[in-house]
Amino acid sequence: MADSDSVLSILIDEITDDNTSLMLTCSNPAPVRVEGYVPDVVSMYSDVEFQSHLRMHRSTFEELCKIVAPDMARERSISLETRMLATLWMLGNMECYRSVADRFGISKGTLHLTVMSSSKALCQQKSNFINFPTTRREMDQVAEGFSARCGIPGIVGAVDGTHVPVPGPRSQHRASFINRKGYPSIQLQVVCDSKLRLLDTYTGWPGSVHDARVFRNCPLLDVCQQLPAPYHLIGDSAYPLSRYMLVPYRDNGHLDAQQKKFNKAHSSTRVDVERAIGLLKSKFRRLKNLDMLLAEQIPEVITACCVLHNFILDREGEDVVEDVEYDSASVEEEGCSDSLNAAGEEKRRNIANLL
Repeated sequence: MADSDSVLSILIDEITDDNTSLMLTCSNPAPVRVEGYVPDVVSMYSDVEFQSHLRMHRSTFEELCKIVAPDMARERSISLETRMLATLWMLGNMECYRSVADRFGISKGTLHLTVMSSSKALCQQKSNFINFPTTRREMDQVAEGFSARCGIPGIVGAVDGTHVPVPGPRSQHRASFINRKGYPSIQLQVVCDSKLRLLDTYTGWPGSVHDARVFRNCPLLDVCQQLPAPYHLIGDSAYPLSRYMLVPYRDNGHLDAQQKKFNKAHSSTRVDVERAIGLLKSKFRRLKNLDMLLAEQIPEVITACCVLHNFILDREGEDVVEDVEYDSASVEEEGCSDSLNAAGEEKRRNIANLL
C-alpha cells in the first residue's frame, strides 16, 4: 500500500509540473500579425488598387507624406509611410482597430496613437487647404461657379450641417449628443464651392444642437457679417434669412411664380454642398460611424478628413466614388422663424426678380 501511495504521489507531481509548464507557455502567446504587408503587398498594388484602398493615387500619397513630415514625430520602429498608410486605411474604411493593426503589424494602442498623431499633423495643414475667399477676385471666382448653374449671383459658399455618428459619452451629458434622429452624433458644418471644395469647416458641437445655433457660434459668422453687399452664402431653411445668408421662401402653399422659380434655382445650386458632404463621407467612411469615446479627440479626426478631402480634390479632381450617398437630411424647421430680416428679404426679392 505504501508503494502504491508513493507511485500515485509521483504521478500527481509529474502531472502538476506538466500543467504548470503548459500554463507558463500559453499564458502570454505572441500576437499573430501580418508581416511585411507594406513592403510586400502595398508596394505591389497597381495605382487603381492603391487609390481604391487608400483614397488617393500613389504619387499623391508620396506628396502627402512630404507635407506632413515636419509635423510628425520621428518613430524608430514605424516609418512615416507606414503610419500614414495605416491612418488612411482607418479613415477610409470601416474596419475595426484590431483588424487594421494586425494588417500593418502593430498593436491596437500603437495604431490609435498613430491615427491621432497623423490627424493632428493634418489639422496643422488646415489653413493651407481650407480657406474662405477673402478678396474680391476670390469671391468672384466662387460666385461665377455657382452662377453658371442656375443664375443666382454673388454666392461665395453653400453651407450645411451634417451629423457624424459617435458612441457618445456615458455621463449625464449623453442626452445632449442625441440628435433629432435618435442617435448620438457630433455636428460638422461645412461651406463649399461649386467644385465641392470645402471653404470652411467647423465641428465639435453635440448632435442635439440646431444648425442655426452652430452657425451663430462659428468663427465664420464674423467674416460673413463683413461681406460686401453683393455677396452671400446660401443655406436651407434651417438658417435665418439675412443680408449674408439667402434661404428659400417658406412654401406655405401661396408662393407666386417668381418665388417658386427662386426656390428651384436655390435648391439646384445648394445641392453642391450635399454632394460635397456625400463625397467626403464616401471617401472617408469612418465618418459614417466614428467609434471614439474621447470627445476632445473627435474634432481632430473629422477635420483631418476634411483637409484630406481638399488635398485630394486639388490634385486629382472629383473622381467617381462608389456608393456616394448625398447628405440630403430633412431640414430642421424649428430653427427658422417666420420673422424676416428686412435687408435679407429685399436682397432675395431682387434676385428672384432677376431670374
